[in-house]
Amino acid sequence: MKKLLAAVLTAILVLAPVGSFVFQESTTTVDAKSYKSGKKSFNTDRNSNIQNNNINKSDATTNKAKTNTTNKGGFMSGGLMKGLMLGGLAGLLFGSLFANMGALGSILGFLINVIAIVVIISIIRKIFVYFKDKKKKEDTNPWRN
Repeated sequence: MKKLLAAVLTAILVLAPVGSFVFQESTTTVDAKSYKSGKKSFNTDRNSNIQNNNINKSDATTNKAKTNTTNKGGFMSGGLMKGLMLGGLAGLLFGSLFANMGALGSILGFLINVIAIVVIISIIRKIFVYFKDKKKKEDTNPWRN
């Protein structure tokens, strides 16, 4: 019985790629190949356009007073390259710290990496639990401010 089952399983595995040649159910052409969208998307009414121009002229003086300010982050704010740089510097620091210790240096480096990962996960978990509890507290007291 085991030999028969092994022979059937082997035959199925050998003949499995043949099924894609025999049973070609998928079409090779794309159905939506010749679709084109319309040329006009939106037409405005001429009368309402004249009224809107008068409104925009009065708002033009107030909009000029606003200035665009960009917020520049500090040293620890975002960025993939900054994270790679800090990670590389930390790796160099711990690599040189545990360099002449042999296998113990590798084990200590691994332990520091594990501790760093656990700290990051615990910080993310605490942030998640904080917002979850805050939402739960708001749901229990919907009539209080």
